[in-house]
Amino acid sequence: MSWKPSPTFLRVLVLLLVFSLAPATLYILYTRTGGPASGKELVFQKNLRFALMAEGAALDMAPLTDWPWVKVCAVTNGLTADELTQVIGFPYKDFEELHWLPLPDYWTLLFIDKEREVSWGKAHPLVPVRISRKELANLSLPDGAKGQCVERDKGRIEITRQAAPVGTTPITLTLVDTTND
Repeated sequence: MSWKPSPTFLRVLVLLLVFSLAPATLYILYTRTGGPASGKELVFQKNLRFALMAEGAALDMAPLTDWPWVKVCAVTNGLTADELTQVIGFPYKDFEELHWLPLPDYWTLLFIDKEREVSWGKAHPLVPVRISRKELANLSLPDGAKGQCVERDKGRIEITRQAAPVGTTPITLTLVDTTND
């Protein structure tokens, strides 16, 4: 008498193995990579990469986006919800969805549209975009600042390039308010 498992049993075993690995895969996706990227984020990152290849000293972000916004904020990693509120000027209700915020490999651009009246009250439409420090660009903020905001028509991004080791970006971006220029 042979104790060879039946093909049906083996299929069920494989199916159980796949289902048991799914939670571990999702955990790794969210804690190690910051979660899946949105379509808007992917388009912006591609457009930013092309704009950075142009070798200019400054960059207007308006042409890089295809969604409405009136203010952009650059924030570093490791912010708490209270610190983010202080930078952007209002509480962000989806703070928990910024899975990459604790990771030192990323910083974030927050594109904020004007406040609107919606069925549950007032809301600020906000599009967060993570920027990889290694692949795209580093962020330069004023000393002691955790973030900085500029209005769409009163700001620009200044680009500095410096020598960098292979595998890291040579680009640093700085948000500049041009109101006083």
